[in-house]
Amino acid sequence: MCVTIALSPITDSYRPWDYRTRTITLPDTLPAEHRLRVVRAVLAELAVPQTESGARCWCGAAVELPRIPQRTRRTTGMVISHGA
Repeated sequence: MCVTIALSPITDSYRPWDYRTRTITLPDTLPAEHRLRVVRAVLAELAVPQTESGARCWCGAAVELPRIPQRTRRTTGMVISHGA
């Protein structure tokens, strides 16, 4: 995969696409269910054709989105919420 996806706070220097590092930066406040749609939109603006599902890099590889891992309590097995 040629493109990297990063999460970052929005600042004055926020840029969704950095051509030097080939990084699409998403706001860290963007809900996880909207990230794929935003990545597809940025890639479409860069004239990268997209398939019907998922997001594809210009090399054709699937783009992987950053995830916040779920942690579980060792004693109860319950999922601990990270607020994301």
